[in-house]
Amino acid sequence: MMTSAENKNLEIICAGIIVADVFLAPIDRLPNEGELLEVDEPVHQVGGCASNTAIALSRLGKNTGIIGMVGSDSIGDQLIRLLINEKINTNAVFKTKEASTSQTIIVPVKNQDRRYIHYFGANSKISVADLDNGLNGYLYPNNMKIFIFGGYLLMPNIDSKELAALFKKLKDQNYTIILDVAVTNNQTEVSEKIKNVLPFVDYFFPNDDEAFEITKLEKLQDQAKCFLDWGVKAIAITCGMDGVIYKDNKNVFQVEPYKINFVDGSGSGDAFTAGMAIGISESWPMLDSLKFGAVLGASVCQGLGCNTTLFTRDEAIKEMSKIKVKSLV
Repeated sequence: MMTSAENKNLEIICAGIIVADVFLAPIDRLPNEGELLEVDEPVHQVGGCASNTAIALSRLGKNTGIIGMVGSDSIGDQLIRLLINEKINTNAVFKTKEASTSQTIIVPVKNQDRRYIHYFGANSKISVADLDNGLNGYLYPNNMKIFIFGGYLLMPNIDSKELAALFKKLKDQNYTIILDVAVTNNQTEVSEKIKNVLPFVDYFFPNDDEAFEITKLEKLQDQAKCFLDWGVKAIAITCGMDGVIYKDNKNVFQVEPYKINFVDGSGSGDAFTAGMAIGISESWPMLDSLKFGAVLGASVCQGLGCNTTLFTRDEAIKEMSKIKVKSLV
């Protein structure tokens, strides 16, 4: 394990997938078989849900730590250095010799949704025991403990019942738990894996495609109600350029999107999660948290990569007034 010099007294812990991302510049079309298609310079970044959210939180002023796994290779070392450069505590980034560091190639095609080509790598080796061990090394300066688990279902060694037991233990220790999810093609028992953990989750943030894959329900409000019935305290379904639907046991809100010149949507959900976590950690009204998250999520879509165009806290707060929210109750 490579350690960092950051203080262990943290406000928010981000756990989950850590990935070496390679973003190709947007192309007009996919190449034909055997065709060489020239592109502009690619962007290389540390990515993955845990990293993206942690970077956004750190840049927005939160003392943040990360729990995850990389390979015992030069790419893993590079990702840890990049996280340290972002002032993130990496003391709980574990290294494995069983697999190389996870990698993703992102292929944005103009006027189409992006394609991902992903190697699970070290993320397939991390276990619930690793998450627990990582948490044991962190101390908190106050009573607010927030644990964000990002990329659930992209870590095949994470057993849902073991994760539920860990979440229950954290709830007993007064943690607020935020869950993010990623669903790949041909995954099995997705609904059961979500059902097992949601009773111990405070906030669940899937996107609309993921919400459909999990529930098989067409309507967003039906999906949101389903997740509440499964035990989560509050649900926000992000819908890209169509905004966000939020529901808890009292409220249903539709958050309209923040208008931007769209380049690439990668990392927008993670930036939304970071914005929501800040609002939750600072006891903001829920509508303000939703607006803040929505502005931050949109801001990263203005450039290539998951955080190159992330708004500052002041910029995001200034733009919140442009977000319209209506109650659907």
